[in-house]
Amino acid sequence: MNKFLPFLILALILTLIPPVGSSANTTAIQLGSDVLFNQFHHLIEGKKVGLITNQTGLNSQMVSTIDILRRDRSVHLTALYAPEHGLDGKTVAGKQVTSFVHPVYAIPVYGLSGSTRKPTPEMLKDIDILLVDLQDIGSRTYTYISTLQYTMIAAKEQGKEVMVLDRPNPLGGTIVEGPVVELPYRSFIGVDTIPLAHGMTIGELALFFNRTIGVDLTVIPMQGYTRNMIYQQTGLAWIPSSPHIPNLTSVFGYMATGLGEGTPIRQGDHFTWIGAEGLDSHKYADLLNGSLLPGVIFIPENKGTAGGVRLQINDLHQFNPAKTGIYALAFAKQLQPFPMPKSTSMQISMFDKVMGTNKIGLLLEQGKSPQEIVSSYEADLKKFVELRKKYLIYGDEPIIPMQPFQQKQPKKPEQPKQPEQPKPSKPETPTPAQPGNNNGTTNQTKKPEPATKPIPQTPKSSEKIAYLTFDDGPSTVTPRILDTLKTHQVKATFFIVGREVAGHEAILKRIVAEGHALGGHSYSHNYQLVYKNMESFFADVEKGSQMIEKATGVKPAVFRYPGGSTNTVSLKYQDPKRYNKQHTVMHAIKAEAKERGYTFIDWNVTNGDARSNKYTAAQTLANIKQQVKSQKEIVVLMHDSSTKSPTAEALPEIISYLKEKGYRFEVIQADRPTVSNVK
Repeated sequence: MNKFLPFLILALILTLIPPVGSSANTTAIQLGSDVLFNQFHHLIEGKKVGLITNQTGLNSQMVSTIDILRRDRSVHLTALYAPEHGLDGKTVAGKQVTSFVHPVYAIPVYGLSGSTRKPTPEMLKDIDILLVDLQDIGSRTYTYISTLQYTMIAAKEQGKEVMVLDRPNPLGGTIVEGPVVELPYRSFIGVDTIPLAHGMTIGELALFFNRTIGVDLTVIPMQGYTRNMIYQQTGLAWIPSSPHIPNLTSVFGYMATGLGEGTPIRQGDHFTWIGAEGLDSHKYADLLNGSLLPGVIFIPENKGTAGGVRLQINDLHQFNPAKTGIYALAFAKQLQPFPMPKSTSMQISMFDKVMGTNKIGLLLEQGKSPQEIVSSYEADLKKFVELRKKYLIYGDEPIIPMQPFQQKQPKKPEQPKQPEQPKPSKPETPTPAQPGNNNGTTNQTKKPEPATKPIPQTPKSSEKIAYLTFDDGPSTVTPRILDTLKTHQVKATFFIVGREVAGHEAILKRIVAEGHALGGHSYSHNYQLVYKNMESFFADVEKGSQMIEKATGVKPAVFRYPGGSTNTVSLKYQDPKRYNKQHTVMHAIKAEAKERGYTFIDWNVTNGDARSNKYTAAQTLANIKQQVKSQKEIVVLMHDSSTKSPTAEALPEIISYLKEKGYRFEVIQADRPTVSNVK
């Protein structure tokens, strides 16, 4: 019995660990790792995965991404990669992170800090895709984002994919501040032309970095996150990201107190105090408090013979860490003149690496005021804010991911050999979806947009696309349809009737988890109710959307009119006191829908199952064959309500027939509105 005891204990532990994607989420947001395993798991199925992570790589239920992958039999976790501070986050700054074979996981753990910061070809040879799950702190000098950039370059060189599981910028995304890195001063703490406080998530940074790298990149966005959200609002627990960042107070104080590298100015108590030997604490506090920096008060405090101030942050949304750090340096230099570190042609000083330029050091040496120093980089900062717009994912409204962000490089056709070697072409500049305004937010709109606005794929002239759609579910027929779609590796779009959601929540979650799209189809599907007037219609549609969102966390981005956009049945039920044949309820609904930004989807092929519940599988297939000619795009209307078993029965042959006709299958996206008027 004793020899079986360890196995019994292990079995008990495993039963206590929630399976992938099944845990109830009580946080305000879902992380990229949650969204990957709940919605887009198919993107990693069958692949050899390398994971760049550390102790921060936990999902919203505090389950390690490493453990989730190790329990996932559809993928093979081949290697781990640890950034600065190591896999457990306990290695002190600057110390080499060594590589080793993990004693429990029995896979290599490659250190990416010290002499090897960029993965070597040997480190990447046994993987298909690199996953990145790291919690950044919002500062350009924090090297986790540098590891991301180095890794993307290595992956591009070795022909590997990169997938970033997005996480919050704990400082939020509205404050962008500090000098921007100049090319001669790039380093491991300044890998690109970004300021000290970049105001971007690690996923947005990956999109930004990729403009010059061109790796095959996928970013799995968060759900429910907004641009102005700070970490405290996410409901997530903070995992110490490194030895000196044990809590969120340290995160917010990092740039405010830690910019004095190479000078006598130093931070203390995990970035909550700043000062120097011989500095007058009270004069220092008076200068800083007199500057009226938003969101913070400075308390004079000596530490031994060193004078300084302790930061008391009282408004985390208004507090500007990088600007505070510049002011703290400038006032300290005024009170206690000290020589500034100088860069030479042979070596860049650490201070200039932190600043990304030598200009700040020169201005401090000249005794310039903090206001003058801040104004010196405002033009460069404005250029960065403009440049970053098209790489932003999040805006003012919480997003609901419908598709990941993908930047796939086009495969180049083989070229015949030429006498002269062609010049290498530059990677295409990627165009992520959701631009913001100057402070990184998007204009608020009524439009129920998809969470991520994936880049629309324009069909090639010779390419044919089929969109399979199913209306009026979910029901007991829907799982049969899902089984067929999974067998044939085809994705479809389901237009859901809200009243059918209760009791079928698991089916809806399966639809989302298996990579299909959800659309709205009203709540009641009662023509008499929805087409009485414009207000009744949208109230019913919104009620249905709320039911879908409550069950899945996904708010529909596309919709279908009951009966289609050209129906005449609405004339029968419209309020005669408000509408007539010249001014119909459908006209009013369409006008309002345009104002609200709704994307309604019709069809141009139907299997005929809407006409009657007494039909055969053979009849549905015959209807498809009769209507499919050589159209470039077809939207196929079918139904998955409980009386539509023949549709499920015919589906395998329908899919096979469309494949024979040269069609590939896609889900409907709001970014492809051309399919809304194919009827």
